[in-house]
Amino acid sequence: MVRTLNLEISEVATQVTNAFRVGEAPETDRAALAFERAREAMGPVMAELLESIQHQDDPILIDIALKADMVGFAAEIVSAWDFQHQSKSVFTGVYKQMLRSEPHLVAGQWRSHAQKYSKQRLYNGRDLAIGFSLQLAERIADLLTVAGAFTTSEVIHVAYAPHLETIVRTALDLQRIIGEEVISCDYEILTAHFDEVFDPEQMDDIYGGEVVMSGPPGIVPRVLSTADLGLRRVEKAIGSADGEMAVTMLLKPKVVLDTIVYELGLVDDEETGPSAAGVVT
Repeated sequence: MVRTLNLEISEVATQVTNAFRVGEAPETDRAALAFERAREAMGPVMAELLESIQHQDDPILIDIALKADMVGFAAEIVSAWDFQHQSKSVFTGVYKQMLRSEPHLVAGQWRSHAQKYSKQRLYNGRDLAIGFSLQLAERIADLLTVAGAFTTSEVIHVAYAPHLETIVRTALDLQRIIGEEVISCDYEILTAHFDEVFDPEQMDDIYGGEVVMSGPPGIVPRVLSTADLGLRRVEKAIGSADGEMAVTMLLKPKVVLDTIVYELGLVDDEETGPSAAGVVT
């Protein structure tokens, strides 16, 4: 199901990227707000690249940014307890405490009931997919606005509503399965963090290592964004009395490395690296 979600995200990113056209400059306030939200979603380097580069002839960075944003949004849904940010830390803290003291099956049953009944209390069976798809449309509109398009969340939602709802419903199904149906272990969705050092044991370069070789000698490749979600299984180690966990990587997240800016000719080899201040000129 994680691979299915990755494929759905990739297909929508490709459709939106292929439809991208540079438009009239948006209002200053709208552009500033879109930039700040994009910066928060993807990090400062990606937001600055989107804003500063002409994308009409080669929109590859738009595709990368769209995947990163939708992957991040989907990961938030799948990893949520009941979609209330303020309660996640409380639930997570209680669950970790239980795992240290109880068999994983007991803790897993509590986690299952906590997620199920908290969502029932909050939403009473209401379909959440439409609201989440509207949020996703707004995020996509922000990225396109930063990149130079003239669009709105309403336009994006009208154009891609069925596809966005498909992504959201897959993420919601995955959240329910991982959170409510699996109780003997935990399945965790994985993304890589912006500016994290590339670790081939924990992540895959989506370009198969080609971009790693870009840039000046000695540069340490770092993560620019996550392109595909990963998955791992976590279970209490056999015989563990202090909550020690055994972790099995099932699917590594795929990442775009910051050295892609050298591959695309956006930064000269003499510069210190795309994570440094003043990279985008």
